[in-house]
Amino acid sequence: MFVVPAPMSHVSDARADDDDDDVLRIIKQRIDRRNAAHDALASTSEPFVVRELWDENATLVQRLVALKDALRECERQRDAQGRDVVALEEALALARVESTTKTSAGEGTEGERERRLKEELSEAYKKHAESSQRFIDARDALEKEQKAKKIAEDALDQMKSDVERAERRAIECEHALAEARKAESSALSEAEAQLSLKNAALTKIEQLERDNAELLDRLMEVKMKEAEKMNEINDLYADMLRQKKSAELSAKAEGLADASAASLKALSMSTMMSNGVPSRKKHILQANKGGTHRVALSHDSFTLACAGDNRLVSMFDVETGAHTSDLSGMLGSVLDVCFSADDTMVLGASTDCSLQLWDALSGRVKHRLTGHAQKVTSAKMSQIDAKRAVSCSQDRNIKVWDLNRGHALSSMLTPSNVYSVAFDSSEQHVCSGHFDGSVRIWDVRTNDISQEFSAHTSIITAVTTMPNQNELLTNSRDNTLKLLDIRTLDVVRTFSAPKYRVGTDWSNPCVSPDGQHIASGGADGGLFIWRVEDGRLMTTLHGHDAVVATCAWSTAGLASACKNGVCLLWV
Repeated sequence: MFVVPAPMSHVSDARADDDDDDVLRIIKQRIDRRNAAHDALASTSEPFVVRELWDENATLVQRLVALKDALRECERQRDAQGRDVVALEEALALARVESTTKTSAGEGTEGERERRLKEELSEAYKKHAESSQRFIDARDALEKEQKAKKIAEDALDQMKSDVERAERRAIECEHALAEARKAESSALSEAEAQLSLKNAALTKIEQLERDNAELLDRLMEVKMKEAEKMNEINDLYADMLRQKKSAELSAKAEGLADASAASLKALSMSTMMSNGVPSRKKHILQANKGGTHRVALSHDSFTLACAGDNRLVSMFDVETGAHTSDLSGMLGSVLDVCFSADDTMVLGASTDCSLQLWDALSGRVKHRLTGHAQKVTSAKMSQIDAKRAVSCSQDRNIKVWDLNRGHALSSMLTPSNVYSVAFDSSEQHVCSGHFDGSVRIWDVRTNDISQEFSAHTSIITAVTTMPNQNELLTNSRDNTLKLLDIRTLDVVRTFSAPKYRVGTDWSNPCVSPDGQHIASGGADGGLFIWRVEDGRLMTTLHGHDAVVATCAWSTAGLASACKNGVCLLWV
């Protein structure tokens, strides 16, 4: 029995292999180009990448159509070959039937025919197997091409989406760029306008500076001329005073008897003053507008100085009460004033952080002493060395000054705000009263504290040296006065009264020339007088209608002044 061979299932065709390699290479190229196109779209908005992908997709479609045509041709050939195989099998079967009925004579010819038919059948099976293999390969290639087409279509859709997003972003960027250019143009216009305004302002400032410099020069020139005129007037005034004194001396020489009688009367009044307490008002003086902070009597008892809020030191004749002159130049309220030992100089302390030294006779400014950072609360001139003075300020500094040169010799920083200073008897030490209620003794040679004592429970408004030079009188906002031994800082005596209240932080007491009595002003407008010996309150003088801030005592009488700027001279 003849067996028909089975079709071959692993026959490989070179053309099919080449097609597979081409498809794989094309797919790989498509993936690489898709990635490159995506990168290109991230950096540019040009549409040439999309066009290239579209052309390649069209090429793939054409190749896919050609493969479909080849597949249909292979199917047709396979069907034809199948029909041929069927015909050959039928012919072979018919030949076998015929061969069984024929005679042996004819066996050679029939056997030859059967062998030929078998060979044709085998060849037909072989071609059929090859056609089937080519069909399978073509179908696989078609599937690969379809997959490649699907990938290409997906890539194309993605590229289209990316292009659309890129175009939208490009439009947005164009709008943003247009807005930015518009804003830039507006900013440039505004900057140009501001620059023009700035240049105009700078030009105006330069012009103002030039005008100011010119005005300052003119002002300085006027001031110099005024100073020269003032000096001339002062010289003329000094000459007139000398002439007046000469005339007075001549008159006194002519009326020696009358002058002697007046001197004896004055001497008797001085003696009465030294033994008693003032009780009546001799003069009522309008000293300073805004209020008087300090009064001082000259050592010869001829002149009264009143310092106050009107930035002036007003000078009065003690005997007549006449206003003789004003010492000016301060830029703030004058808080303290004192005379030199020979009464030729006057020193003032001001809230403008400076001190000023005047010639008492002419009113000419000798020096303006600067160096304090805050208002100067107290100043005292040396009674031994006329060229030295001491001052204190709320910058917590005590300074010793050279009045000849007009500069500070030394400075001492205090641990608490200082309100008052005074030289001791040797003037090698300075006594100071502080915000914390302490009295401190400073050695001016070393600028260090030599002694310290907590004398009061509140601010010490003033420290005053007693005539015996061994004791120090202090006044405080705790409404007491205390007499301290300078050598030991022991409290010798305390002075107080039921109605006595200290009214200002600058309130200062005073001591009678013989050291037997002390006086201090109160917040109720009274002037309180105590006896030093036993601390007894001797009397209270009433005449002010405001806080009595200051007082001074000499052989000519007792002077007191209040915050209304009224000064009273008591005898």
